[in-house]
Amino acid sequence: MNTFAAPRPFLQRWLALLVRYWAFNMTLGYRRGMRWPGFGYSEAEQAQLSSIAAGCAATEYYAWVGGCVVFFLIIAALIVMFGMQGLVLAIGGEQHMADTPAVLFFFAMALQLVVCFMLGFPAAMLAAAALTGRWFNVAEAALPDRPVVAHLFHRLWLQISRVALLGIVAVLLLWLFVPADSKAAAVAGLVMPLLSPAVAVLTAVYYFSARLVRSAPP
Repeated sequence: MNTFAAPRPFLQRWLALLVRYWAFNMTLGYRRGMRWPGFGYSEAEQAQLSSIAAGCAATEYYAWVGGCVVFFLIIAALIVMFGMQGLVLAIGGEQHMADTPAVLFFFAMALQLVVCFMLGFPAAMLAAAALTGRWFNVAEAALPDRPVVAHLFHRLWLQISRVALLGIVAVLLLWLFVPADSKAAAVAGLVMPLLSPAVAVLTAVYYFSARLVRSAPP
């Protein structure tokens, strides 16, 4: 833990709070024998995460999870809004939308998904951590040291980015190799635009709370 009680710059404190809540999240999973694909840690890192999580209350953690969902919805909506506006400007106005090649449209969607998960998701986690830490008045001494924060946050961002990229590649492969006139493509074309916001939220909830709720003792 942090051996210096002096306040650190606000961004460093927010990162430390994020690592605190992520450590709690991963520690709960490891205690129940869970292993999340793409989010592996060595035994030494698991011990480090457990030490960081020791001072965090469950109510504080779940407040952070709720904040992550709210902030991610807001950030994702802004990314999609500005992304589509950029597409409209690139094609010369909405009057040309009907003539826009499908490849360009799907490329814009894929780019928005990449930005949402590689930048928007960590940003939502960071904003929720800052707000939760302020609500619960987390002391500076309860936060991990700066080198630990730098290592674990960098590791977390790489993990999220890797999983997001693999997921997007899988979606693009399905789009490329599933015939456009197949029933699967027709259903996906109808359902995905309607459910994509819900899928994003449910994915976030799945990784941060669903497994923990199902495995919680009665």
